[in-house]
Amino acid sequence: MANEGGRILFIRELEIVKIVPTKESRFRLKITAGDKKQKTEVIKIDGVVYAPISSWWMSHNFTSDLDSQAVVLWELYGRRWMNPHFEVLGSVEKTLGELFEGSTSTSADIHLYNGSSEVAVLKISCKLGGAKGVMIDVIPNIEKPSEGSKLLDGNDTLDTVLNAVKQMIDVLADPLPKVHPAATIAWGFLSIGFKILKKQHDTNQAIHDLYTDMISAYDAFSKDEILERRVRLQGIYNSLFKQTIECAIFIEGYTKESGIKHLFEIDISGQAEIFRQAFVNLKNHLNMGFAKEAVIVTLGVQKSVDVLVMRDRLRDLHPPQELGPKSWCKQGTRVATINMMVSWIAQRDGKTMWCKGLAGTGKSSLMGTLHELLTTNFGGRSRLAAFIRYDRIEYPKASKLIASIAYALGMFDDRIGMAISLVVQTLPSVFLLRNPLESVPDLGDGGPLVVIIDGLDECDASDDMLAILAEGFGPKLSFMRLILSSRPVHRVVTAFEGRDCIYPLYLDTSSKSINRDIQFYLKREFATIRDNAFLKKCKELDAVNELTARASGLFIWAATVAKFVHEFPGISRLQVLLDTKTPNDATEALITLYRTSLDTLVSEPGTNADIKKYVRGVLGAVLVTQTPPGMTEDVLDNIVLLGEGSPPSRHIVSMLGSVLSPETEDSPIRLIHKSLDDFLQDRSRCGDEWFVDVTLHRKAIYDQCQVASKSFLKTWSPKSSRDIGAVPSYISKYAVFGVFWYSAFSESNIELFTSFFRHYFLPWLDIVVTDDDVLHFEIMDMICRQHGLTRIPFEVDIRDSDTIHRVLRSSAEFYCHLHHSSKESPLTGKVTLECMKLKRTGGSLESTGDNLNIEDVIFVDADLRTEYGFKFTNTTLVPLYVSMFLFDVSDLCIQALYQSDAPLPPEESLSIGYGSKDWERSWCFSVIEGQDVDVGFLKLFFSIEYLDWSAIIQESPFEGHRQSAPPPMRKIPSLCHTMCIPIVQKWVVGASRDSGGRLHLPRPLV
Repeated sequence: MANEGGRILFIRELEIVKIVPTKESRFRLKITAGDKKQKTEVIKIDGVVYAPISSWWMSHNFTSDLDSQAVVLWELYGRRWMNPHFEVLGSVEKTLGELFEGSTSTSADIHLYNGSSEVAVLKISCKLGGAKGVMIDVIPNIEKPSEGSKLLDGNDTLDTVLNAVKQMIDVLADPLPKVHPAATIAWGFLSIGFKILKKQHDTNQAIHDLYTDMISAYDAFSKDEILERRVRLQGIYNSLFKQTIECAIFIEGYTKESGIKHLFEIDISGQAEIFRQAFVNLKNHLNMGFAKEAVIVTLGVQKSVDVLVMRDRLRDLHPPQELGPKSWCKQGTRVATINMMVSWIAQRDGKTMWCKGLAGTGKSSLMGTLHELLTTNFGGRSRLAAFIRYDRIEYPKASKLIASIAYALGMFDDRIGMAISLVVQTLPSVFLLRNPLESVPDLGDGGPLVVIIDGLDECDASDDMLAILAEGFGPKLSFMRLILSSRPVHRVVTAFEGRDCIYPLYLDTSSKSINRDIQFYLKREFATIRDNAFLKKCKELDAVNELTARASGLFIWAATVAKFVHEFPGISRLQVLLDTKTPNDATEALITLYRTSLDTLVSEPGTNADIKKYVRGVLGAVLVTQTPPGMTEDVLDNIVLLGEGSPPSRHIVSMLGSVLSPETEDSPIRLIHKSLDDFLQDRSRCGDEWFVDVTLHRKAIYDQCQVASKSFLKTWSPKSSRDIGAVPSYISKYAVFGVFWYSAFSESNIELFTSFFRHYFLPWLDIVVTDDDVLHFEIMDMICRQHGLTRIPFEVDIRDSDTIHRVLRSSAEFYCHLHHSSKESPLTGKVTLECMKLKRTGGSLESTGDNLNIEDVIFVDADLRTEYGFKFTNTTLVPLYVSMFLFDVSDLCIQALYQSDAPLPPEESLSIGYGSKDWERSWCFSVIEGQDVDVGFLKLFFSIEYLDWSAIIQESPFEGHRQSAPPPMRKIPSLCHTMCIPIVQKWVVGASRDSGGRLHLPRPLV
């Protein structure tokens, strides 16, 4: 590269695309080229950094005699928020020749090192050349936009600009569908902003100037020559729309009478000036030709807090793993409904929105679309503070709902997190939201924060919980928005209907807008069918309009029909659907659709006479195995479709393509919608020919797993060099474990279970052990898995057949006793259990705080220090004999916590571990090395006659105990009730772990 004086190194943008995990939360980059040094602004990150973290927009010039051998030094500095001094994290030197390699512009990765270890990767975009060359390349030759100061002088000028802006958004709608939702929202704010300000006689001049520059920016973005490059400039357009929304939220708060006093307590002129400068910067970025999104100025001013300490406290909320959005609205549908929901979010009325509709009306798709808008297109920062979705199969438990919302809010905003973390151990769960939120000053200045709960009818929320949700966040937290979606089931309707604090959004299946959306969807889906004869027939039969009428406002109906007619033969299937009568309501529409579709599939030309039996078998198998491991075609072929002449599963699954979601790498075969689940289990809807008896299907699959396993294991010869690849996956991953997954371990099948392993233990063991001759035991209980306990923390050598056999036998006994239940007992609900944290006072223990048994789940600290006790209350009018045992899932031991031959008198309580001279033995908990969580179950047995339950006690089979066979248990009497409460033990950071068991007796009282 020749030496040229006065050349410029112009760095357009920089981004950290990779960085090793670090606790630093403030970053700065120093660049030295020749004798010139430049520093970027400081980027602030809240939380532990993983990757990537952020980017800098730059227009830094290095002007000097820069030749190809000139060295550029790149240094990344970081510091923690309380440390005032930056320290070098990594650096590297690069010559211009290495960067540009003979070119005058480049986009390259810069690897930064600390010694020999790579710590970060920068992605840069830069230009090297003379001043004129750089300017011609970087700055587009466009007309200078008109002066914004003149835009508000008269209505004619304003109308001209607004019309140009509206045309700009219309043009953007088609090629930029991802931008369009934000554009629509931004336009709504922009078009009313001027009218609001004209009515505000005491408008602050800074606000007026802000709106002037906002309109000026839109004027620049609406130029024809700019719009011609709209695809390349998608990012900067997106930034414009997001910045408009943020600004509009600020103006809306300013103009609202109720918020004027509060807003004047902050620096309005200063905040308005920050927004005004943001629009000026956007115009500059446009003029510079930047294509990526720019940094958005938001109202959320987050204070520095000790994030790690706060998050450690929030973990005491024990949030389960949540589900993400299930689906999204198709582009171009539900626009009116989405805009109405967004408008409601922008208001400040403190109500709760209840989105209600029948199954299949698209509630979850609306919530998914709202999730996407609030996190990506609604201003410069996410407005979605929490998203919780319930599912009757995957996630139906609502016991941790309030705690989950509190945890999400705390992780969303550090100010909220700090407030919640200060009270998490002292306030009952019902106060974990309002009290901390009300304690954070100026939280509402950041605009609305939204909490979404999708599928509320799919969870087991109590009446008290529903009443709390109906109240929402209250008038003091008018910036908070709670949005709930559910079917109008009786218990939810009872809690919400007619309440002043509820804003109902009913997805009316008869509304014209929904019918238009379904018509639009069907027309677009049919247009993708590459069959001219089919399309001609559709037009002749007016198929789209006729099918829209039969959809009865159900999007799932339209989606199922689209899949149904996509398959060959489309015309005959279309005709069958059109031959059905128009249903009277949505329920009848789904019944007609599912019955018509299934009947048609099994009666088309070329189908086997017995095909209905196989189709029903596949539907039943998929329905009863929707939880892990799920159903696959391989398992269907070798476990379910075993009869002579059975068709291959791919044929059945392909036939059912309109009602089944096919198998993928990440998911087994699924039913298309829960409404099909309901249909198949309701004999009055589906009839005898399609009715699926879940119990019978589950038992049949369990039996077939045993048959397939026995058949294969009889032929298996263990060898010193096993080739596990020779074992079919349906055996190694499914059938040999089916005896666990589908056995309820009741008294009737325990002998079948043990008999199986008595005969096939060694070959079974040879098949399942594939991990370096070590056997691991997965925990399939969904409660345990939801709280993070997925594997027993012990492993057994394959050669230790005695221990393995002992583990399997103990497992059978463990789950047999754990699953004993008496749901029909008249004693149900007549005994209550409380768990209390204890403190030592003098020579005794006293309870402190509230009952830890919250909605039938107990959480305790596993720190080997904190002591706990329990309290039983007999609410009946008769004496009851009570016994309590701890079932520890991690090591399969069963410990007696309380047994007595003395009954608990009627309407009296008994404390164990405190407050009673007869039972002053408390407990504390720990986890073993390598564990952060343990899950057990407190099992209570109580009856009107004395029963000795000592036979169920067992030691852990992993600790070498060889207990003799326990005496047989007699059948549980009908007047004996059982109660089972999960107890989740969380390790406390810094606490000791144990090498053995997890339940301990503290030191004696003194």
